[in-house]
Amino acid sequence: MANFQNEREQLAQLEDLFRENKFIDGLSQAEDVIKLFPASFQLRFLKFKFLRALEKTEEAMLLLREMYVMFGDNIMVLKELAELNFQQQKHPESLLYYQKLLFLDSFNTVAQERVKQLQGLLEAGVSAKLDDTKVEIFQEDSVARELSAPPQITFEVESGTTVLADEKGTQPQGEEKPFETESAAELYFKQGLYRESLAIYKNLFEKTGRTDFFMKIKAILLLQRTEKSNQVIEQLQRFLQLIQQRGSQIV
Repeated sequence: MANFQNEREQLAQLEDLFRENKFIDGLSQAEDVIKLFPASFQLRFLKFKFLRALEKTEEAMLLLREMYVMFGDNIMVLKELAELNFQQQKHPESLLYYQKLLFLDSFNTVAQERVKQLQGLLEAGVSAKLDDTKVEIFQEDSVARELSAPPQITFEVESGTTVLADEKGTQPQGEEKPFETESAAELYFKQGLYRESLAIYKNLFEKTGRTDFFMKIKAILLLQRTEKSNQVIEQLQRFLQLIQQRGSQIV
């Protein structure tokens, strides 16, 4: 009981500092008090409010993510995560948290409007990305045709004449195959060739360690497990396209 009363007193003091706009002092005190009560949701949320007031966006985001891991789908945490990601123009992440928020609070009109807004933004972005992808695929197909054609090698003989000889090009060991590219994986996916797309993404992830490739792998695996449901398939395809639209920006 004594500990509870002490925590409540600390909360009251921090709330007073926040109302008085003493954000720096409040943040410093909150950090000290959290060490005494590490499992307190209220203390951590007050620290977040101080960070937000001081415009320490990255630290505020990190704290929210820690709280999400600790406390699960808490409505207050989801709301702040959704809004902060939206402010940073991280639209796929923002949409994910707003959808979780709506699952818990289906009558939240603000979240409903924001989901519609984000879906529109992301669909527009996907359309633009697909147009760019068509150009990339055309360019890579042209390069691939050149690579697959038998090269002509010229060399001088003793008589001084030039001789042309055909030789089959060989792929140097360890060099990436022409079709094992991100654009090729996207093309396979759009054609419904999920196994081929998955194999390329796995290879690219092993070579680069990029998080967006890992997310695409997870999305395809989920898609393969739910092929019997057309509705779920469409949702996962949209999710994968949103990830593709973000490219290497995912961290």
